[in-house]
Amino acid sequence: MSKVFRKSRKDMMKKNRVRKYILYAIGEIILVVIGILIALQINNWNDKRIQKSQLKSVFKVVKEDLKTDTLMVSQIVQFYDTINKYSIKIMMDEITTKNLDSCKICPSLVTVYRPMTTQKKGYKLLQNFSDNNTIKPDSLATNITQFYAIFNDLITNNNDLVKKEVLENLDYFKKQPWFLNWMQGIKDPRVLDYFGSSADFKNRVAAHNILAAQNHQRVLKIYKEQAIQLIAALDERIENKDKTKEEEEEEESVEN
Repeated sequence: MSKVFRKSRKDMMKKNRVRKYILYAIGEIILVVIGILIALQINNWNDKRIQKSQLKSVFKVVKEDLKTDTLMVSQIVQFYDTINKYSIKIMMDEITTKNLDSCKICPSLVTVYRPMTTQKKGYKLLQNFSDNNTIKPDSLATNITQFYAIFNDLITNNNDLVKKEVLENLDYFKKQPWFLNWMQGIKDPRVLDYFGSSADFKNRVAAHNILAAQNHQRVLKIYKEQAIQLIAALDERIENKDKTKEEEEEEESVEN
C-alpha cells in the first residue's frame, strides 16, 4: 500500500499537479487522524469495560459486607430487646427486692453492652476505585458511599457513648462496699436493697435504656433496613438487570 502511495505522489509531481498533490496529502493526513481517533475510541471503550468489570467486583464485596452486617445487627437488636424488656420492668417497679432473684440479668443491665462494628472492606475498595478511575459517577456507588458516610460515624459514636456509660456504672459499683460480695455471688442484703429498690439504680437503668436499647438500637434497625435495600440494588446491578444512565445512553447512541 505504501509503494502505491509513493508512486502516486511521484506521478503527480511529474505532471506538476501541485494542487492535487496537496489535496491528496491532506486526505492522507485525515485518514491517519481518523485511524488514530478510532484506535483511541476502541481503547477508551476497553478501559470503560474493564472499569465496569472492576466496579462489579467491588459491588460484590460490598454486598457480602452488608449481608454480614445485617446478621450482626439482628443479633444486637435481639440483645437490646432483652435489655429493654427488663429495664421497663425495673422502671415500672415490677422487679423489687421480693422477686429480684428471679431476674438474674437485672443487676447487670447497666454494665453490659454489644458494640456494632461494620464491615468496611467493600467501602474502602469503592473509595479507592472512585479515586483511581475515570468512569462517570455511578448512582448506586454514590448511594453506597453516602450510606457509609452517615452510618459509620453514627454507629461509632453510639458505641462510644454506650461504652462510656457502662464503664461509669461499673466504676461506681466497684466503689460500693457490697461489690465484692456481688461479684462472688455471696448473698448480701445491701445488694438486694440496691438493685431491688434504690432510686439510683432505677435512674441508671433508665439512662442506659435510652442510650442503648432505644437510641443505639433504633439506629441499628434503620441501618439494617437501608442495608437490605442496598443489597437488593446490588443484586440487580451484579446480575445486569439494572443499567446505569450512562449505559442506557451508550446503547441509544449505538442504535441511532
